[in-house]
Amino acid sequence: SDSPKSQVSVTFSENGPYLVSGEVPLSLQTIGADSQGGSERWIEGRSFAVRASYALCRCGHSANKPYCDGTHAKIGFVAE
Repeated sequence: SDSPKSQVSVTFSENGPYLVSGEVPLSLQTIGADSQGGSERWIEGRSFAVRASYALCRCGHSANKPYCDGTHAKIGFVAE
């Protein structure tokens, strides 16, 4: 169906956050290792409330991770 919930979009803002829309579930993920230390599986951690849209930190310096708090502009973040 073409309901608003099925219209997912991810946009890279210029030298700013990832802009995500479409009520995408959001949670922290950690890579689980096997006995040899190789990547084996994703381990789901804390979940966040589902929103219609998110601005997610891309610079790594937000005090409110995973959300953008505007720090990218203060530190002069330049995306590769």
